[in-house]
Amino acid sequence: MSFRAILLAAAASLSLVTAAAAQPIPSTADVAKQRVFANIGLLNSECIRYDAANDRYLISNLGARGLENNGYIAVMSPDGVIVNQKFIEGGRNGATLIDPLGIFIENGLIYVADSTHLRKFDLLTGAPRGEVALPGAGRPNDLFATKDGTVYLSDNGGLSGTIIKVSPTNQVSLLQPRDDIMEKPNGVAVLADGTIVHGGRGVNISYRDASGNLLREKTMPSGMFDAIVPLADSSLLIASQGGRNVYKMTAKGDVSEVAKEITVPGAIGYDSKRNRLLIPQTTAASITFVDLP
Repeated sequence: MSFRAILLAAAASLSLVTAAAAQPIPSTADVAKQRVFANIGLLNSECIRYDAANDRYLISNLGARGLENNGYIAVMSPDGVIVNQKFIEGGRNGATLIDPLGIFIENGLIYVADSTHLRKFDLLTGAPRGEVALPGAGRPNDLFATKDGTVYLSDNGGLSGTIIKVSPTNQVSLLQPRDDIMEKPNGVAVLADGTIVHGGRGVNISYRDASGNLLREKTMPSGMFDAIVPLADSSLLIASQGGRNVYKMTAKGDVSEVAKEITVPGAIGYDSKRNRLLIPQTTAASITFVDLP
């Protein structure tokens, strides 16, 4: 085969690979069915979680940006109505919330990551239930609490970012030293088998064991991830700011799109009663409902 023929064959092969890579992923997303709730009293709404015990949604709001103690957590009904704008408010009733980002509900507590601390509040009353300082953290963001009280927080600030681990006795450590492989993690979750999964500013979803060892990675169609939500069937909901969408990835690694044209999807939540994806947007101060197939 001549050199030119070899080049042509290589070019054809590359063309096929590029064409295959360009194929759209399966999608169930329908913008017409995405219900958006805006102008409802939110201010820099970053995260939404479903409180199954009380059938309601909790939404973290940074409030006016800065280091003032003015963040708050709002309560929304499944009908999209804000029923308590400031259920927990920084500076009132002993609460401190300085730019609160991620929230998580477990063990009758609301765990909150703000600019300097992991904070805990009573799920029913909103009363403060303790706090843990996170020395050296650049930007505590998303978090996941396990049933034994261990909390994993993403820290996408600083030079590289990493995952912070807080033990049930409030001992703070790093899951892994800060490095570029972590890709400034944002979304973090723990699977049923204890595997820790996270994604950040790159395009890879990473899986690690309890000691922080990297088990595998999954390259997604787009990156810049926010929250990751595990579902009962072992699939994951993954918010991608790079794709302006939300993916669903099955346990086998098959990826589809379940929401699209979301300008900047934040820390998503999931209503298990209604099979509903919940998407906050910080700057837009809005919440989008997507009832999944």
